[in-house]
Amino acid sequence: MPKVTDLQYQMEGFLIEKMDCVYTRVTSRKLDGIFLIDGDEGFGKTSISILLAKYIAWKTDREFNLDHIFFDPKELINFINTTKKQVIICDEAALGGLASGWQNKVQQMVIQTLMTCRSRQHIIFFNCPKFYRLNKYFVMDRAEGLIHVYSDNRIDAGKVTYYKKDQLEFMMEYWSKQHKHPYKVFYRKHLRGNFIDAFNIDIINEDKYDTKKEHYTEKLLAQYSNDRYNEKLLRTQYAIYRMKELTQKQKAEYLECGTDTISNWGKIPAKYPEIIKQVA
Repeated sequence: MPKVTDLQYQMEGFLIEKMDCVYTRVTSRKLDGIFLIDGDEGFGKTSISILLAKYIAWKTDREFNLDHIFFDPKELINFINTTKKQVIICDEAALGGLASGWQNKVQQMVIQTLMTCRSRQHIIFFNCPKFYRLNKYFVMDRAEGLIHVYSDNRIDAGKVTYYKKDQLEFMMEYWSKQHKHPYKVFYRKHLRGNFIDAFNIDIINEDKYDTKKEHYTEKLLAQYSNDRYNEKLLRTQYAIYRMKELTQKQKAEYLECGTDTISNWGKIPAKYPEIIKQVA
C-alpha cells in the first residue's frame, strides 16, 4: 500500500486515485469536490475523513487543521461562503446526527449554499450515518462518490469501500424500493480495502476534537433551556433514552438520528435537573 504526505502514512491506491481526480478537478477546471462518508458510529468515518483531508490538503498545498472541521451548520455555511480553496470536514452532528426535523432544516440550509459555491473550489467531506437518509441533491447531484466504512465482525474498525458517482442513483433507488442496505449489492472488489493507519497517526489532536464536538452538543442543548415547548421535548428525549425495550441503535434507526444523539439525551438530567426531575 502506498505511503503518502509528509507523514508517510499508508492509503489505498483507489482512494489516492479518487483524491487525485479531485485535485485535477479543482485545479484545472476550477470546480469544487464533494464526497460523502457514511457508516455505523464508531467504525471510522471521522478517522478516514481526516486521513483523506490531510492527503488532499498536502496535494493541493492547502491548510488543514481543527478549524476546518465543523459541527455547527451555521459556522460551516459561513466558512464556505467567506473563503475559497479550503479543505473542509462537515461532521455528522451537522447532517445526520440530529433528530429528523432539525436535520432536514439543516440540510436545506447547506444545500442552498452548495448550489452557489462551486467556483470557490472547496473540497468538502460530509460525514453521515447513512447516505440514503440525505437529500437526493447531496447524493445524486453534488457528490463525487461515496466512501463507506464498515467492520467485518462488528468489533474491529478500519474497512472501507468506495462507490462511484454513477452508482449512487441506483443505490438510492434500491434503498427506496427494497428498504435494504445497498452496500453489498453494489460494491466492487477492486474498490475495497482498509485504512488502519488512520488510527495510528495524530493529524488532529483527539482531545481537542472531542472538546469542540462536546461544545457544539452543549450549544444545541442550551437552545432548549428557556422554551416551554422544548422543556417537553427534553423530557420526551430523556424518556426515550431510558426505554429498555429497544437498543440505542434501534431507537436511532427508528428516529433517523445517530446513536450519539440518543446517548446525549442521557446527559440531559445533568444539564437541566429542574426539568428532568419531573420524570425521574
